[in-house]
Amino acid sequence: MGTWRCLLAFVVILVQNDLAYAKVPLLCSLNACKINPTQNTITLEKPYCFYTATSSATVALYVVKNSAVNMAIISTNNYYSTAGGTAAPYVAGTFANPNCADNPTIADVNKYVYRVGSDESCFNTPYCNGPLANNTAYRFMYVFFDASNPSLDQSEWSAPITTKQGKLSASIDTWPGGRSGGMIVLTSILSVLTFLVLAGLVAAVITYLMTPTKDLEPTRHESRSAHHAPQKPEGGPEYATTVGIPERYATNPQA
Repeated sequence: MGTWRCLLAFVVILVQNDLAYAKVPLLCSLNACKINPTQNTITLEKPYCFYTATSSATVALYVVKNSAVNMAIISTNNYYSTAGGTAAPYVAGTFANPNCADNPTIADVNKYVYRVGSDESCFNTPYCNGPLANNTAYRFMYVFFDASNPSLDQSEWSAPITTKQGKLSASIDTWPGGRSGGMIVLTSILSVLTFLVLAGLVAAVITYLMTPTKDLEPTRHESRSAHHAPQKPEGGPEYATTVGIPERYATNPQA
């Protein structure tokens, strides 16, 4: 049993060393890239210390769908000519070979990562980093070149990396009540109409409160009593003093 254990430990050491020194494109660390991959992008670590023979080297990133049959590396292949990596690998973009003397940090992580599929409008350009298909496995390779040599060195193909699955419109939860698209549109229209009615009501109340009102004068009721001119009495003077004067105001009471 001791011999088998030693042999197993030796195999594990060989595998670990091979993985440690394998030069393949890797996913960006979760510490620096929180959401990766997405439905249409995959962020990779640039080839830090992959090729150190010359600092003037340029890196070309090749992308291909895992289902592709043709894996030939051709520098003129682009996103459109290969149908986004369906027919063969294409060059997504190029960048300067990272300086191995620098220690990458999270603060300047953009200098050491490359986001595949981030360009949605690359037309009439030598290289197009077009969006990736969702729920699709891709493989990647780095190729190093300079002005005198189109292929100084290259990495191995990466393991297949799959983009996220996009949700179908029918599977989207339209809470509350599982409403359809038509119901959502109708609800939106009714909400707008309700808002307009309330806005009109508020405007009417404000207009009423801001409009000055005239003070209404109280109605005056004048009593109209009949005034009769005293008639000349036909009797003598004594009679004249009492006629036309109420009895309670008579100053000469009868004896």
